[in-house]
Amino acid sequence: MSGESSLAKAAVQRVFQDVEARSDMDVDAMGRALVQAVIEHYLSYRDIGDVRRELEYLVESLDDDDPVVTRGC
Repeated sequence: MSGESSLAKAAVQRVFQDVEARSDMDVDAMGRALVQAVIEHYLSYRDIGDVRRELEYLVESLDDDDPVVTRGC
């Protein structure tokens, strides 16, 4: 697993642990909020077609046991 994947996984685990400890938050709503925040961040420096292709690639990779995270190579 790449360093980026490890760091992202740990960050997401921390967020979901925080959400699960709070009665005023929903884990599914937090998941959607995280995805939306990443997409909004991407759109600050990538065009929408590029983001769409990235998301389509990720959807197609859902069946993979260990998806590959590339560094734009």
